[in-house]
Amino acid sequence: MHERTLLKVTIVILILLIISAIGNVLFFIEYNSREVCSCNTTSDDTEEVEIVLKEMSYMDYSGVMLEGADLSDANAYKAVFQGADLRNADLHGGIFSLADFTGADLTDADLVGAAFDYADLSGAVLTGADMRYADLRGADLSGADLTDALIEGTDLRWVTGNYTI
Repeated sequence: MHERTLLKVTIVILILLIISAIGNVLFFIEYNSREVCSCNTTSDDTEEVEIVLKEMSYMDYSGVMLEGADLSDANAYKAVFQGADLRNADLHGGIFSLADFTGADLTDADLVGAAFDYADLSGAVLTGADMRYADLRGADLSGADLTDALIEGTDLRWVTGNYTI
């Protein structure tokens, strides 16, 4: 009798998990069916990137060259930018919560008012970046270089790691 009840509960839990997984897959397909960016190769074999939609959550941009890209007001929750080139990029007002910027180059980037709460910025180069009023609560700045970065009003509560200012 007790085993039969346990079996019924297990079956109900499995059905709920399957329904949840199907919902997540449909949600993922809906967002990934949209064009996020269009890339055109120029004659000197570099890529120009124009962000069409600024919904970038859960996407992987590791190693991508986004120098000078306009990512202002982008939503990049849990996106991965490991080793990406974001020099002179405009990220102001964007949401990069829990994003991974390990080893990314954000030299002279505009990060004014951007949310990087609990983001991984370990080893990132933020030299000369304008980080005024950015939210870096709980971010990992291990080995990050913030030389000449503007940090007026930046929320640095609970930041972890040793970094250079």
